[in-house]
Amino acid sequence: MIFQGGTVKENTRGRICLLAAGLTISSLMLPSTSEAGAGKLWPFASKKHIKKEIDPVSGRVSELEEISRRHGAQIKEIDERTQAALKTTMSQVEAADAKANGAGQKADEASNAANKAFASVGDVERRLGSRLENVENYRVVRTVQVGFKPNQTEMDAAAREQLDTLAGEIHGAKGYILEVQGFADPRGSQQANLELSRQRAGAVVRYLAEKHEVPLFRMRTLGMGAANAVKDDNGRLSNEKSRRVEIHVLRNDATEVASK
Repeated sequence: MIFQGGTVKENTRGRICLLAAGLTISSLMLPSTSEAGAGKLWPFASKKHIKKEIDPVSGRVSELEEISRRHGAQIKEIDERTQAALKTTMSQVEAADAKANGAGQKADEASNAANKAFASVGDVERRLGSRLENVENYRVVRTVQVGFKPNQTEMDAAAREQLDTLAGEIHGAKGYILEVQGFADPRGSQQANLELSRQRAGAVVRYLAEKHEVPLFRMRTLGMGAANAVKDDNGRLSNEKSRRVEIHVLRNDATEVASK
């Protein structure tokens, strides 16, 4: 009971010491062979005899202490390895948790980006639908026609004056588009007439943009070649009237009302 509160090593050593002391006392109490034969008991033994009896016991105690020490060292090593393994495992678990949290955060960010993209697409679709509806609201409010000499793309003073008047009318206005269509008379090849009509339409657009700063996004050009040839009052084909550029002014009623 003496070693009940101590460590395993201390309890073992205590028990060994008690055992050695008991053996020593027992050997001292026993008579020698010769003395026993004489029928005598020796209550005390010599120092030499005591040393002889104790030395083997002391050696055994030292051996047991060494074994106990080795066991303690092994237990300590196992405990250190266990703690290291636990520490490594906890580090791996924490790293896995951090990666999982990072992946979850990225997933949330991707989901938010996708939602924003869908919302943006929906907004674009609404705007496009609104613009397509507005296209149907454009109507021709005026048409200006300028003539050209045979095989020419340059405008004369009368043609420029007509364009100056038109530019003054649309200056500062909103919600309008100019459709500029070039034509040629039926004489000449189809390809030559088509190219000539394109150049005449381009000359009108260039004049309005350079001199009157009409925005290019408000003008649409198209070369028609010898299509839609014009006839005179007698119903005969007129080459002079066919060499022309028609400028159709289109207005968007919805935009015009909204700008007021």
